[in-house]
Amino acid sequence: MSEEREKATATLSTRVYHRLRQDVISGALAPGSKLALEMLRERYGVGMTPLREALYRLSATLLVQAHDQRGFRVAEIGLAHFEQVVSARERLESLLLEDSIRAGDDAWAQRAARAHAALDALPMYEQAATGVLNAEWQSAHHHFHYELLSGARHFIQDMFHAILWDHSARYRNILRPEPLPEDMLKADHARLIGAVLERDVEMAVLVLRRHIRNGSSAILDVLRRSP
Repeated sequence: MSEEREKATATLSTRVYHRLRQDVISGALAPGSKLALEMLRERYGVGMTPLREALYRLSATLLVQAHDQRGFRVAEIGLAHFEQVVSARERLESLLLEDSIRAGDDAWAQRAARAHAALDALPMYEQAATGVLNAEWQSAHHHFHYELLSGARHFIQDMFHAILWDHSARYRNILRPEPLPEDMLKADHARLIGAVLERDVEMAVLVLRRHIRNGSSAILDVLRRSP
């Protein structure tokens, strides 16, 4: 294979990876469903080589499971797994936040403050009655949390943090839990950025842990009520 063809295949594989990832996180590809290669080839309009590369890459995130001789399946969802996701997020994000506050410079603090201001200006829901999240708010929310933890990024920790966020988003998209009170989350965000700007590590970590638990509570309620 020529160098140009290898680059083209790698680029195509990356595009397919992002489409597959989004379809799994959104729930368009249902938990536990078999990922037949021919079906996926038609769905994404690609050949087998970039498709297999994308699937193996996605399996490293545990959103997809690779089974020897049996192909690929979308990962199942369940209470025990989500509890592990929440616990891992609490520990990892607390560590990254602590590192950021201790090592982050003034430019980092200003980025975090701007990200909070942008988030705070947006409505959380498209329609509060239906609980449909505003796409702009979702993007700003992710950006705010990313900036909070960006003061002392560690490559490995950063990678696992992104994976955990994807898993959390997947549960919310699939289970459609009761809408969370917008004023509660706004208050959490305000307390969090306040503690960060004051360089109060203990308070910031305390607020962040509570924020993660509050944000996960409705999903946990749905899973606990499930058969």
